[in-house]
Amino acid sequence: MMISMPDAPFLSVESLVFVISTLCLLRYYIHRKWQFFKIHGIPHDPPSIWNLGHMRGMFDDGSFSDSFAEQKKRLGPICGTYFGLDPVITIFDTDIMRKIYTKEFHSFPERTKSFTRLNGKDMNQALLPSKGAKWKRTRSALSPTFSVSKIKQTTYVIEECVEQTLKVLDNIWQNEKEVLVKKLFSNLSLDAIISSALGTKVNVQSPDGVDARLTMEIRNLFTRGFAGDVGFISMLFPPLERVFEKLGYGLYPTKSLQYARDFTNAVIEDRLKTGTRRMDLLQLMLDVEVPETEITEGSTKGLTRTEIIGNAMLMIGAAFDNTSNVMTNLIYSLAFHPEIQTRLQAEIDEAYRSKGQFNYETVRSLKFLDMCVNETMRLYPSLLVNSRVCRSDTVVNGLLIPKDILVQIPMYFLAHDPDYWEDPWEFKPDRMEDMTQIDSMMFQPFGAGPRNCIGMKFAEMEIKIAMCQILHKYSFAPCADTPKPPLQVTYKLGITPKEEFKLRLMER
Repeated sequence: MMISMPDAPFLSVESLVFVISTLCLLRYYIHRKWQFFKIHGIPHDPPSIWNLGHMRGMFDDGSFSDSFAEQKKRLGPICGTYFGLDPVITIFDTDIMRKIYTKEFHSFPERTKSFTRLNGKDMNQALLPSKGAKWKRTRSALSPTFSVSKIKQTTYVIEECVEQTLKVLDNIWQNEKEVLVKKLFSNLSLDAIISSALGTKVNVQSPDGVDARLTMEIRNLFTRGFAGDVGFISMLFPPLERVFEKLGYGLYPTKSLQYARDFTNAVIEDRLKTGTRRMDLLQLMLDVEVPETEITEGSTKGLTRTEIIGNAMLMIGAAFDNTSNVMTNLIYSLAFHPEIQTRLQAEIDEAYRSKGQFNYETVRSLKFLDMCVNETMRLYPSLLVNSRVCRSDTVVNGLLIPKDILVQIPMYFLAHDPDYWEDPWEFKPDRMEDMTQIDSMMFQPFGAGPRNCIGMKFAEMEIKIAMCQILHKYSFAPCADTPKPPLQVTYKLGITPKEEFKLRLMER
């Protein structure tokens, strides 16, 4: 039997030359892109295709601080990292950081070049990814909500939400006596932000432990792994972000994103239909709502409906995850340090005896509580890095930072830098007694400069009122299987406990 052979080879000589030439050109292009730090004299490790520049392993659990510590030790206070082909300058010098955040803010007005188009239609228009005049317009519209006077007006809402949390704890005390801490505080934070920001009561803190649909969708929305495939590919190839936006792909699950959008829009429509007015975040935004046709490049006032919904969803996400993480981590740390828990409870009990309530003024006056909260945010920061994009060639303390280069500030490492902090992995609230002695660049739980966290005062108030009311009635201790400190964390959309854990509940 004869087997016929093809008349021509599978790959012609011309095709082979084309493939080899293309690969050579691609390798040359990559090589040229990786000359940036060499040209600018910035210390860096050699990048490789296998390591995707320097990205491989960068976000692995447990290596957040180690990799930066090793970089600083070998390369010095200024060093370079390639995110795929993109050069990123890492700054360990606190004086340069300070100037980037403040004096040179006009040259570093934006947080990032990535992920500004992958947050869904509404959150793409929110404060966090906004740039330039749009950011100023949005920030000025939202800022009045977080003034001290407005926060005081919402204190009673937080108190009511924490009272519901106490009912949940009462039910746990009468039954299993072990608390899933992250779930407890996630539900409290979600209840608090929806009640105070949207003026809406929802059943997200059920004493029987059954999650409401809203809770499940929000948890699914804001607790995914870091960026996912779409985000990772966009970091490697930034131009693809526009393509993913057109195709409808993003960082968040589409179903949960749509549910959160529909919920927020339903609250807005109900308020407009009934003519109800409340002094909350939503009302302040609705008071400045304008049609999209009225917003131009230079507009300084007004928010569109899409921007209102996006910012409401952003606030829900920030409160749900970041605020709940602080409360979770604080209670965890107190459970493993009973002497500190007892000392804090003594301060709380004395304040209640003298004031009779845990209102805004009372919780603000508790010095040791403030120290414990600050130490928790140092030990377990919410972000791995903070970042800024340079918008024009800028020289800072002799360092030339070229236009369009991303600068990253390693917040997580700085909070554990052994050159600054004694026993950096230990929970020691007394180190926070005199905050004038703490360098604000080494401890920046809410960022720094004009683009710091707009909701930080609200978050601190919620955390302190919750801690006062809960610790006034209950104490916490480790269970047999509770992980030992320091608590292992993972990087999702922020830094969060790696696994769910329980603590033992004890009535005082």
